[in-house]
Amino acid sequence: MNVEKENKKIKVTKNGPYVISGRVPLAKEVIVADANGDSVGYRKKQKFDCPDQYALCHCGASANKPFRDGCHIDEKFSDGDPSLG
Repeated sequence: MNVEKENKKIKVTKNGPYVISGRVPLAKEVIVADANGDSVGYRKKQKFDCPDQYALCHCGASANKPFRDGCHIDEKFSDGDPSLG
């Protein structure tokens, strides 16, 4: 088994960011539509340079999207899942 694949992790934290580790690449993709407006695929729009470990914003209020900037603390963000509380 490939050791690099074994070390890739995405951890969803309670009321906080998604913590990504193991050199997981990150890119923004957009849906491609045909002439009828039907979805036919995806097109890569933006690739992000990421360190070995990084945190993604979960609350949507980060000034540095898609990365976390700690603003969820000020926003008193709750992920809304009662099973986590």
